[in-house]
Amino acid sequence: MKDDKRKGQLNKEYRKNPDAGFSLVELLIAVTILAIIVAPLLHMFVTSTKINVKSRQTLRATTVAQDIMEGLKAYTLEEVSEQFAPPEGVSGDTFHYPSDGFYIVNSSMIQGGVRDLTEDMDGHVEGDEIYYFAIENLKMQGSEYDALIKLDASTYGANSRKVDDGGTPGNPGGTGHDREFNGKFYAEIGSVAEINGGGDEEAMKTDSSYHENVKLGEAVLKDVKPQIEDDITAAGGTLPEDWDELELEDIVDKRTIDVVIQDGGSGQCEAKINFIYDCSYTYNGHKYTYTSSGHDGSEGGRVIDVTRRFSSGNFYLFYYPIYKSGTVDNIQIRINDASKLLDKDEPLLKSIALVKQIRSTVDVDANVIAPDLTDAELWAKETSYGAKVMVTADTAADGDLIFRTNVDTNMVKNASTGERDTIGSVTFLFDGHISGNMNKCTFSGDTVGDKVTNIIYDVEITVYQTGAAKHFTESNFEDNDEVHRLASITNMSQ
Repeated sequence: MKDDKRKGQLNKEYRKNPDAGFSLVELLIAVTILAIIVAPLLHMFVTSTKINVKSRQTLRATTVAQDIMEGLKAYTLEEVSEQFAPPEGVSGDTFHYPSDGFYIVNSSMIQGGVRDLTEDMDGHVEGDEIYYFAIENLKMQGSEYDALIKLDASTYGANSRKVDDGGTPGNPGGTGHDREFNGKFYAEIGSVAEINGGGDEEAMKTDSSYHENVKLGEAVLKDVKPQIEDDITAAGGTLPEDWDELELEDIVDKRTIDVVIQDGGSGQCEAKINFIYDCSYTYNGHKYTYTSSGHDGSEGGRVIDVTRRFSSGNFYLFYYPIYKSGTVDNIQIRINDASKLLDKDEPLLKSIALVKQIRSTVDVDANVIAPDLTDAELWAKETSYGAKVMVTADTAADGDLIFRTNVDTNMVKNASTGERDTIGSVTFLFDGHISGNMNKCTFSGDTVGDKVTNIIYDVEITVYQTGAAKHFTESNFEDNDEVHRLASITNMSQ
């Protein structure tokens, strides 16, 4: 009884003291629990910060690589080499600030210098057509990087010279060239970004080519198909059972690719490019005609209407052929102001490349290109491909124009002969103003010199933390502890 009374008094006294705190034991327990919880959280915060910093560095490095890739497009190997060449009186075995005319990236971003490493790379063989270039201390958003650029033309025919007259693959004493390709895929020669001085940076970028988007055919079909549906419905008809399988090749009669190249002023060329589709569909004996974005011959149909301005002297047009019986693709390239553009002493237009592309799907994660057709399917379609190519000029000119194309070449080898056949249903027409000055080069036939090989090459760009450039030419470069690779991309994107 006394014990119960004493406990009651103690509890009463405890309740009377509102400032009573934790006991030492309770405090120790709380601190221990807090330590158990906080320690992993602190580690997680530190790890997260490190990951964020690394991700940010990798993202910036990837951006650097992409910028360099864009800057390389549309330049021949010779032109790239010229941009990395040292100024007169400067040694080529050290990094140097880029000379005027360096357009690979904005030269103001380069805190260190540039250098052609081809001759100094370990394992380099003269004539192997593999080139290396470096950029040191390239600044991007407050960070600096070193970049190694590899341009490889070896698998496009450089080591496949016809050996005669005492020539060898490493010593091109022979004549001719078989112009072999690396598989079926062509190097991406896209747009050239040149800085012409003054004004907004974006406005100063020029583009010397047009790349047809692989989705263009789908867009045309998506535009024309509802027009057909409306006409069939208006006539009281019903759509065929196989309507969902309708493809562009089922309705297109003619596709005109119209290019006008003219004087753009300020030492530039200007190319106006139009893609025009003429389509038709026969239902119950009645033929309905369409142009994309227009009905029955009305105005419209200019699916692509773009302008490119360039000063590189080289114009590139990449397109996807329409495989359908008959001459469906009509490609016309008109040169205005030809006397100025093709001037013998100071030509503004040096070459035109007209290139068929292969429809393919790009797996970015695996870094591979998967063709949409098998070799056998593509070979059959290429065999029956029909196209007419016309190159005309408004006036006579005294200069030469190099015209490179693979339009009349089957992109798949003949299984019997192992050669790439010429497509007989592809015709070329060069008018009298330029026919005498035209050097027509096919990517797999006879050409003038080695010019074709030197515009087709693979690109690999690797970006490292700054400081790696001094080790680029060492044989154990990749194993060096000071080398930290941040990003690497190739020219496989479309």
